[in-house]
Amino acid sequence: MKTLPERLIYARTRLDMSQGEVAKAVGMKQPSYGQIESGETKKSKFIYDIAKVLKVSPEWLIDGIGEMSTQPLSDKPESNAVNARDEEYVVIGGKSDYPLVNIPYLDLHASCGGGYANVDHPEQKGFIAFTVEFLRENGLPLDGDGLMLMHSCGESMGYTIPHGTLMLVNRKENQFDNFLSDKIYVFNADGEMMCKRSFKNLDGTVTLVSDNKDKARYPDQIIDRKTFNNFNLFGRVRYTFTKL
Repeated sequence: MKTLPERLIYARTRLDMSQGEVAKAVGMKQPSYGQIESGETKKSKFIYDIAKVLKVSPEWLIDGIGEMSTQPLSDKPESNAVNARDEEYVVIGGKSDYPLVNIPYLDLHASCGGGYANVDHPEQKGFIAFTVEFLRENGLPLDGDGLMLMHSCGESMGYTIPHGTLMLVNRKENQFDNFLSDKIYVFNADGEMMCKRSFKNLDGTVTLVSDNKDKARYPDQIIDRKTFNNFNLFGRVRYTFTKL
C-alpha cells in the first residue's frame, strides 16, 4: 500500500467501519472524510484522530512507515517524541494516546524591559513534555522541531507576560519576510535578549511595543529595516505559562 488513501481504506475495512462511522467518530463530515480516501484532500488536521479510531500508527497511516498497529511516533531518531511514563514529566496537554513530545527547557531569559544578557552557551535545564494534541491545536510542529522553552524577566509586557513567565518559543519563525504584526517576538540585540510585541509599518519600519501601559518607563521604539536586520530575530512566542 503506497498511498494514504489505500492505507485508509484497508484500515477502515479491516474494522468493518463505514466512511460515515469514521467521520462521526473524529468529528468531521462524511464527504470531507471521503475526499481524503479518494485522494482529493492530501492533508487533514484530523489525521491523528483518524489513526486513533482506526487503531493504527499515525506514522504508518501518513507515510507508510513502521508497523501498522498503533506504535509510538518516536521510532524516528530525529523526532523529539519520547517513550516515558507520564508521571516522570511535567506534561502539557493532558492525557494522550500518542507519545509525548519533549521540548527543551533552556536557562535563557528574555527581558520584558531593556534587555537581558545571557551566557553564550546556556544550560539545558531539562525537558517539558507536550502532547501531540496540544501542539496540533496551537498550530505548532507536531514533532517539536524548532520549539524551546525559556523565561521572561521584567515587567514591560504587563499582564500579558508577567515576570518569570515560561514562554514556548518557535525558533523557526525568525525571518523578516514571514514576520507577523501584533505578535510577540524574542529578539537578540547586541547579546541582550528582549521580548516585545511588534508591528510592521507601511513605511517599512517596525514598532516594538511593551504591553505595559506605563509608556514613561516603557516607551514604544520605532526602528528601520536596517536596524531590525541587525537584531537577531530569535523566534516568536507561541504560548506562555504563568504556572505549571
